[in-house]
Amino acid sequence: MARIRTIKPELFTSRTVSTYSDALFRTFTGLFCYVDDAGRGEDDAELIKADIAPRIKAKTPRLIATHLDALAAGDDPPLCRYTVDGVPYLHLVNFVHGPKHQRINRPTKSKLPPCPLHEPERLF
Repeated sequence: MARIRTIKPELFTSRTVSTYSDALFRTFTGLFCYVDDAGRGEDDAELIKADIAPRIKAKTPRLIATHLDALAAGDDPPLCRYTVDGVPYLHLVNFVHGPKHQRINRPTKSKLPPCPLHEPERLF
């Protein structure tokens, strides 16, 4: 499903994001289009590759998986990975909460389960 997203200018001055390689930055911002309006998506490198870089041969599922690992690492990572009923999911932690990366005009209710760590109460 195609989503219209915009990137806030603050993203380019973020101390954290400014340390990313160009390839990692492209994956990170590509996730904005991959996730639903609650910032959630299936944690599947092949699905993500097909969604955010279908024509870029150098951006393989293996590279995407490496980027996801990097984005989920550290003390305050922008990406959280979780499993519900054996299915792996991910969400962008500050996508709609905290210093929001996005403002969703007419949010669609998420069909994916919320993160038990960051979203203990269903917000969408």
